[in-house]
Amino acid sequence: MRGELIGVWSEMWRGIWLPLIEQPLDENEEGVPADIFCELYRELAKALKRPTDDSAIVLLVEDAVTLKEAFELSAHRSGQQLVLEQVDEAFSQSGATELIHAGERRTAVEAALTTLLGQPAAPLLDAQLHELVQDPLRVEAARRRALERIINDQQKSREAFENTRAEDLAGERALVGFLESVPDALKELDCNDLTNTYFDLLAVFIEKFSLRYDLCPPCRLCPNLPGVFVSLVRNLQALAATDPHLDTLMKEFENAIRNLQHDCSEGHIKTCIQKQVNLLEAIGGTYPGVKDGELGSMCGQIKSWPHPAVRAALGNLYGFASSYPGIRHGGNAESALRNVDMRDLVAISIVFAGFTPYLSNGLDADQVYRGA
Repeated sequence: MRGELIGVWSEMWRGIWLPLIEQPLDENEEGVPADIFCELYRELAKALKRPTDDSAIVLLVEDAVTLKEAFELSAHRSGQQLVLEQVDEAFSQSGATELIHAGERRTAVEAALTTLLGQPAAPLLDAQLHELVQDPLRVEAARRRALERIINDQQKSREAFENTRAEDLAGERALVGFLESVPDALKELDCNDLTNTYFDLLAVFIEKFSLRYDLCPPCRLCPNLPGVFVSLVRNLQALAATDPHLDTLMKEFENAIRNLQHDCSEGHIKTCIQKQVNLLEAIGGTYPGVKDGELGSMCGQIKSWPHPAVRAALGNLYGFASSYPGIRHGGNAESALRNVDMRDLVAISIVFAGFTPYLSNGLDADQVYRGA
């Protein structure tokens, strides 16, 4: 489990939104206001990805204003001397604005444009749409008109809300912002009981899926400590995946951890620690200005430390891995106070992982805490 809300967005319809609208608000069996999804989708739209490339072209085609504009500019692009009224009439007769799907609309205007010009119009229309989509103000205006059409219609707003997929969302942080804004949206409906019900449903949902947040009044989703650590490891995996060498070392460390399930002997624990130090050295080697290959020397070359004591802490841990017999080197048997065991595997692997944000500029600590 990633512990993120966006990973279980598809479960929220049954876990939060349906229970929210299906139970009566009071003893008189009064239900929720019919326009609840108008308010919810108004807020959800703020968490959606902005349309780009093909999705932006679809948006322009679905918008009556920009579709007509594309038709007129395509006609002008042909170089033919056409009367404006003639172009307007051709667009009107295409019936494109009466159609629902973008593909049908585009086919209709293309056919009308071909008839108007007496030549295949697909290249002209394609070129014009790709030019229009480069204008962010025009795309944003079309997006706002599309939003208004949805939130002013109870049925459309519910359908749009229900059909929103996790991949449509701008990310975990955007989704958190939406969920935190829901109480204010519900207050617009003048239903305090609905706000309380939503809070309770969200709390149960977070508990059920073991998500990385604590829900605090009035409705704040605060990352918790286990969630931050899980996020750190996941971001570390993503960083390693960008480089073949790092990826190999990350997989070797993960495999060593998995092998403890079958053999948690001292030798295997030492292997885990050794594999993790190898990974840290490879990560530290990506830090600007680092020239040495050993973690102990890197500590003096890395400039991200908040205090010398933090730098010394990692250096001392590296000293343990280097001098304890059988981890990185033969070591000094007399320096060992006892055999390493699972206490050391748990403690040292977590502590070593905690130092990784200092070793690489590729780890965004704010993203680790708040989500992408």
